[in-house]
Amino acid sequence: MWEDYNLWTEEFVGDESVERFIRREYKRNDELTLEKLRNLWKFFVWNAASAYVKFWKLSDMKMELTDTTPEGLIISPHDYQTGCIITSFSKRKKTESTLSFVMNFYESFVKQTEEKYPLIKKASVWNAIFSGIIEAEGVDGGVHLINKFRKELGSSNFENKDDIISRIDSFIHNVKNHGYLPKQLYFAVKRFHRWFILNRNASLSAQAEMIYELYETYRLFDLEEQYPAARARFFLESVFYNSPQRFKDVLRELVKKQRHRKISKDESLKLINALHFEFELDEKETYFITRLGYPHLKPSDTAALLSTKSEITAQPNLVVQLQDDDGNIYTIRNPINPKEISKLHQLYLEANLNVNFRPEHQFLVALSERGFIIGGTFYYRSDEDAVHMEKIVVSHRYRRKGISEGVMNELFNRLKSENIKFVTTGFFRPEYFYRFGFKIERKYSGLVKEL
Repeated sequence: MWEDYNLWTEEFVGDESVERFIRREYKRNDELTLEKLRNLWKFFVWNAASAYVKFWKLSDMKMELTDTTPEGLIISPHDYQTGCIITSFSKRKKTESTLSFVMNFYESFVKQTEEKYPLIKKASVWNAIFSGIIEAEGVDGGVHLINKFRKELGSSNFENKDDIISRIDSFIHNVKNHGYLPKQLYFAVKRFHRWFILNRNASLSAQAEMIYELYETYRLFDLEEQYPAARARFFLESVFYNSPQRFKDVLRELVKKQRHRKISKDESLKLINALHFEFELDEKETYFITRLGYPHLKPSDTAALLSTKSEITAQPNLVVQLQDDDGNIYTIRNPINPKEISKLHQLYLEANLNVNFRPEHQFLVALSERGFIIGGTFYYRSDEDAVHMEKIVVSHRYRRKGISEGVMNELFNRLKSENIKFVTTGFFRPEYFYRFGFKIERKYSGLVKEL
């Protein structure tokens, strides 16, 4: 709008408002739809609170919107989607206080809607308001604003203020002790539990598939950049929800360190490895603790952490079981003693490949079903974002069975989980490496693959 020229613009928005959506769905009057609305109601309130606080923030918290009803807001009816549209900014007023801002939103958006559609009411709706404030302001700013609201509420004459203050105290306590649960992570956890209640006997692979799908759908990989504890917190609140308290306490300590960025990727893996070996884990916990530390593992992959203490490295040793093209089982892992590295070196010599193993090299080996070294590769960290892979070898007897491809792909998956961005290698068998996405680039002497 340009007031000086008496020009006004308007954009037509075709999506239906929160009010229209609730009204239409509410008319169905069946329990399944009402349950869906109850779950979505908290999502709507969370988004609405965040949107109005963000607008308020733009004015230095001096001006607020007066039309904060569900009719003036468009929010996706799917809690895994983002986006919130305020359809009009024309009705505004000066903000009197934090108390008046929050209570105006509660009265017009929440209370009126719950009175009109009582069957969607959620007791925890205030938590959604507080969460929306933190989403808009950040944890520190949000907690400060909520505490300011609490202080002003305490000296007011609002009815039910004691109940609201109690909810504030409980919410702030949880945030301080367990951290703020971001919106997409919160609703991913809720969806897992809704599914699991209906499918208590789901197999471990089915649960892992659901975890994987939720991680993709709610874009939790993207969330990890700003919330490093996303994966550990997700597992803690879903597949480990009913695990022993002592086990969960160690995981919560990991989450706390990750939240405050006080633990590296390698240190996290060591802690996960300690969980695997220091606790008597059941089949489910063993299955998922492995997948917690190694995100590249697919639900169908057979994998475990090696319990034998390695003489080569103190790092957790992931063992992945695969099938070659003939259907025979083989495994891929790091070597566990110098003898296995010596055997790998022998394979290179038998293949007429002259190689030199150095202290900085790391190794990945393939073993037959009977435990013999039948192939592998070695590599080293060339810089912060890249690894240089040396030659790959497979015993003559086991060639042309897809084993080298298995070793290569497992290496790439492991490097990606360590946030490595590039793999380089020499220009010796370019036609082979082209198949894996390697290419020639001006800044590299050999071949490079972007992970």
